[in-house]
Amino acid sequence: MPDFPRALTFDSGVTLVVTDLHGNWPLYERYRELFLALYARGAVERLLFTGDLLHHTGPEEDDRSLEIVLDLMGLQELLPETIFVLLGNHELPHLYHVPLSKGDYLFTPRFEAALGAHRERVMAWLEGLPFYARTRAGVSLCHAGAFAEVATAGVMPQLLHWSHRALLMETAARLPLDLRPALREEVGRLLGVPYPLLAQTCFAVTDAGDPRYDDFLIGQLVAADPRFELLWSAFFTRNERQYGAAEYEALLTALLAQLSEGYTPQRVMVTGHLTCRNGYQVLAHDRQLRLASGVHAEPLTSCRYLLFDAGRPVARASELLAGVGNVLGEEP
Repeated sequence: MPDFPRALTFDSGVTLVVTDLHGNWPLYERYRELFLALYARGAVERLLFTGDLLHHTGPEEDDRSLEIVLDLMGLQELLPETIFVLLGNHELPHLYHVPLSKGDYLFTPRFEAALGAHRERVMAWLEGLPFYARTRAGVSLCHAGAFAEVATAGVMPQLLHWSHRALLMETAARLPLDLRPALREEVGRLLGVPYPLLAQTCFAVTDAGDPRYDDFLIGQLVAADPRFELLWSAFFTRNERQYGAAEYEALLTALLAQLSEGYTPQRVMVTGHLTCRNGYQVLAHDRQLRLASGVHAEPLTSCRYLLFDAGRPVARASELLAGVGNVLGEEP
């Protein structure tokens, strides 16, 4: 079986799947309690989050993104090989110093400011997050789903062996220290905002003495790199809402085929990332289950988790619906 550094493989065991919590501590706590109760009874083997732990859009005091991350890191130490997290599109900007916004709301500075003394440890943890999980059941999981470039030769092997560090180091090497003052000034001129204000607004950098002072500059260059554009496409795909139903189904078929290499054929994909009426949606002719465990559930009271056996064959996404539950109003 090929070794894919950015893909987890589960041959057996009941798995609890949770998507897109976006800094919502009360919901995280409910899922945590559910998992620990089931785990204590031997009813579940692992907990898997499909990304987007970060970025609450409400009041700052309600954004518990860092606390969720630190708690998960602690749980991973307490219960090795039991707690797993995939990378989401809201974690990605912090790895590459690329601002992320929705309308006038800028997501990145709040988490950057909160990191403080935890920065080095948390960033190393984010850097190591896998992109995909595949199972003996034939069910794969990822944050967002299939994307336009997935059928292009060499793309999936590139993603499955991805190195954030290599891309960042190559980019930084293209910015000699003696040229950076002029480049900062030019970036500020092009964007119509002085560079120090850009660094502060987007990444909570307080002054030129901060080691992260040039991160915004590096992020501007890395964002134009075709390799980063590929990564962005993979994590920000909007599935059938972007490509149309027929084209998206073809892309999903290609993604599942790539994840099947040297392993059990992967027949079904589980994702989060997008809004769902009633907290879940079966799509792509019964080959994908979209799950909303938090803010993407419409209404929020319909937020859903998934329990499934990673060793029991699944042929269609609808077969997973028996394991879909609502954490609100259910006792562990």
